[in-house]
Amino acid sequence: MESLQTLTWGSLAEEAARIPGRIFNFALEGLTGSPWWVVVISSLWLYFAGSFFFDVAHFALHKFSKSRYWILRQIGYLHEVHHLYFNRRLKFNNRYLIQNMVIELPLELSCQLCGTWLGYRIAQSLNLAGPGLLSERLFTLVTIFQVGRVLVVAFLEGRDSNHKSYPTVVPKDPNSFVVGPQYHAMHHVDPSSYIGSCFRVFDWIIGTSCSIRSRRIAMTGSSGAFGTALKAELETDSPSIIQDLKFGKEWTYKDYSAAIPILQTTDILILSHGSKTNPMEANCTSAVALIELFKTHYRARPGHSLLLPEVWYVGSEAEVHPSPPGNTIMKEYTRSKRAFARHARKYYDDEMILYRHIVPAAFRSQMGWAVVGPGWAAAVAMWWIRRGARYVPVTYTGFAFAGFWKFLYLVEKAS
Repeated sequence: MESLQTLTWGSLAEEAARIPGRIFNFALEGLTGSPWWVVVISSLWLYFAGSFFFDVAHFALHKFSKSRYWILRQIGYLHEVHHLYFNRRLKFNNRYLIQNMVIELPLELSCQLCGTWLGYRIAQSLNLAGPGLLSERLFTLVTIFQVGRVLVVAFLEGRDSNHKSYPTVVPKDPNSFVVGPQYHAMHHVDPSSYIGSCFRVFDWIIGTSCSIRSRRIAMTGSSGAFGTALKAELETDSPSIIQDLKFGKEWTYKDYSAAIPILQTTDILILSHGSKTNPMEANCTSAVALIELFKTHYRARPGHSLLLPEVWYVGSEAEVHPSPPGNTIMKEYTRSKRAFARHARKYYDDEMILYRHIVPAAFRSQMGWAVVGPGWAAAVAMWWIRRGARYVPVTYTGFAFAGFWKFLYLVEKAS
């Protein structure tokens, strides 16, 4: 009997000793069973599918939390506990720690695993799964990685790399495609926007990569063709207020002091004024003066101080293409727009503000006739801005797309 027990324990010990080797061999076969580039693409696809499925559920849960139906609000609360734990002030509230651990983390994991499985099934339906392609073992490895990631987050009590407290303001986000701590922090400040968890594709699709709701906006040129259309577009996003900065009343080329009280209570400054008369003052000098005043006098509203103040400037494709030969007026207009582009390039990299450079092709206005109207231009501009664009091409000619590379790499920053 004793020898039998010894044999049994010995067998179990041998089996236990083989487990690490079997796990290693399983992982090795999963990672080397297909060409390396297939493994990389397949892994990214599965992880993307999982995160995208969660993003869809994430968006739905936020909508549910504000539903008039009690049952939907209760479902929405499953995710709301996460925002109660890490709140809009980017502070952790340990009162909701347990709820975040036992409700939010399993919910997130289940959505990711479901999405990963759907991604695998899609690959199978397209005959992209199997030996030498997306293997079942690789699918298993990705799911194990997702489980492990959530376990690490649980061990850290939800204080992972994407949940950082910023005491004064969320820094400018350095990423364009992936979601980092700055982007996710902005979601906690404004839960109706910045939905993406790992990638921004979902936000690009539905237009939630910009925060306008409840923010204070001041506009120049709001009575012009483009300004009027842009104001109408902005109002659909429920800003707190849109204030007019009227030329001749709040500011002139000689005196900007009357604009200061409005700039102090502004979160987004939009400069949509412009003229072919006195073009350098209208299109360049005045814009620089107003932006500098805004940077100097901006006062964050209590409770809304964590988002960077924004400046939007309406430029022109004249920055890119040459002015018509012999047209002195357009030559001076083009010179003024290109002069401001140097300042725009500086503001684009300014860490104190989030600067957006709108580059529209010609549209119908008092300045002249064009193929498209200002409503089209404003709608296209907002389409890009809602998807997080900071260089905003509003074009039917294509010049603005080419202008992006010029703006980013060739335009010299103003000193």
